[in-house]
Amino acid sequence: MQQDIQRYAGLDLFNGVDLDAIEGHLARCHEITVAAGKVLLETGKPNDNLYLVLAGTLQVHLQSLSKPPLVKLGPGACAGELSILSQLEASAHVAAIEDSRLLVIPEDVLWSMINISHGVASNLLYILSGRVRQGNDRYYQCWQATRQFARFAMVDALTGLPNRRWLDEVLERQHRRCQQGAVPLTVIMLDVDRFKVFNDSHGHLAGDKALASLASVLRRHLRPTDLAARYGGEEFLIMMPGVSLEDALPICERLRADVASTPVAIGEGQEPGSITISLGAAEDSPEMPVTALIESADKRLYEAKKGGRNRVFPAPRGQK
Repeated sequence: MQQDIQRYAGLDLFNGVDLDAIEGHLARCHEITVAAGKVLLETGKPNDNLYLVLAGTLQVHLQSLSKPPLVKLGPGACAGELSILSQLEASAHVAAIEDSRLLVIPEDVLWSMINISHGVASNLLYILSGRVRQGNDRYYQCWQATRQFARFAMVDALTGLPNRRWLDEVLERQHRRCQQGAVPLTVIMLDVDRFKVFNDSHGHLAGDKALASLASVLRRHLRPTDLAARYGGEEFLIMMPGVSLEDALPICERLRADVASTPVAIGEGQEPGSITISLGAAEDSPEMPVTALIESADKRLYEAKKGGRNRVFPAPRGQK
């Protein structure tokens, strides 16, 4: 599978995306061949899939096939995204003008990819924003769907926490504000220990429940002024403005202990599971770039992992 998925790296939707992180979701997709002249999507008909062109060419017609084509879609392009994101029927006819090979991504798989990959979400927003639908009576709906998706792209649907896109916009601003006001700022990087093993043992649905449970524990321990976001996959980032490293470490330890003692629902008739987390914390210093602050916290997360997992690094005062 590893070698196969690299064929998709050149597609618009996966530009710059770590395909290994979504390999399990790609396994639920399939490829089809559409013969020349065959209609893939029809105006006013339901559509439950996103189609990525691997080879060949599709042609988009507004209202009917008798109308001049609006645009041609070659390798790398996609079709069907608007009807999925807007939850409406297809707004155009899409037909193959030559034998074409397509990757079919079911709607639920697409949303799962968006949830776990900032890159997929950003690429899809870019694709949607670039659609020109001149003369189409759904232009306003397209614009509306773009705005709704832009808002959605700031929130991780699985955990309800802000996502990496939001973090990229807010972190630099918050960091600059703390430095200008000479206010301490501690950043914490944390992730779930051996999450792949948990997923392999209990299934991806249980893994989703574990991440949602972790997000709930985070909310219990953070102040209204603290900022937490899903950084990617099973990794999370917390910003604590006004809190020194020394004061943040006991909070990290309470968070670690609470996660370890909180059962994770696996499924009906099954015993609850459990997860642990490792945390690395770093405090800002004058003139330190925000990238260096995150890197420092990430290195300390690595030290917590290397030290045996299910721990905080550096350890709170009084602990080894």
